[in-house]
Amino acid sequence: MKHAAPIHYWQSPHLPGLELSHSHHREFSYGRHVHLDYHIGLVQRGGQKFIHKGSSHALVRGELSTVNPDEMHDGLSLLPEGYEVRVFSIDPHQLATWLPGGEHFFDRGLQRRPDLYTGFARLHMYLEDPRVDGLLAESELLALLGELLQLAPSEHKLADPQLRFLRGHLLDRLDERHSLEDLAALFGLDRFAFLRQFKKKTGMTPYAWLKRLRLERSKALLARGMAVSEVALTVGFFDQSHFHHGFRQAFGLTPADYRQQMQSFTSHPHP
Repeated sequence: MKHAAPIHYWQSPHLPGLELSHSHHREFSYGRHVHLDYHIGLVQRGGQKFIHKGSSHALVRGELSTVNPDEMHDGLSLLPEGYEVRVFSIDPHQLATWLPGGEHFFDRGLQRRPDLYTGFARLHMYLEDPRVDGLLAESELLALLGELLQLAPSEHKLADPQLRFLRGHLLDRLDERHSLEDLAALFGLDRFAFLRQFKKKTGMTPYAWLKRLRLERSKALLARGMAVSEVALTVGFFDQSHFHHGFRQAFGLTPADYRQQMQSFTSHPHP
């Protein structure tokens, strides 16, 4: 084995059982080995050559390598300049918790799915920030895993009365942290079933829906003259820059500009 290249490992506090790594390899090569967990790898620069189940594969940008526990494989650079790779390592017990219904296995070692590549790459980079939102991180990971493992959509059960209940529940708790597990438990569902059913019913993820509720409530508070920083905390934005960006993206102006316009209108009503 040749000299190791720089590599960084970490874990997200919101995703137990998941190890993440980001590395730049040039001369380093992985000999034949196995893992106790599931591995999902994606190359962002260069390429990786690896043997999996007796077949040779070339992993390049836009593709995913998927290795089940106990499957023999290796890895080395495809090009002289080396490669940059990101890896998700998932404990089998944790995967069974996230995706109930028996054991799950990747059906091949190389997945040519540019859409899933983009999703996993974006999530991996997002998880480099320790301040990530747990609901967003878990929702994205479970949705991507469901697609990658080709799990069938669960039977639709969430109806309008249940969504109205959920909306009221969240509006009363906008300044709190919410997890996929807690929201699913309100309806007696596991996390994956709740996520799939919610997206089927609304066309949005629970995180995107909650973010919109926070932004809609913020408009009413700003119109009353509440300070922007106080509004951000009241509706659950613990990072004011995220509130500023989200508000502008949703409504086309900054929270401060909206507050000023609404206050000006109230102070000088039009005939």
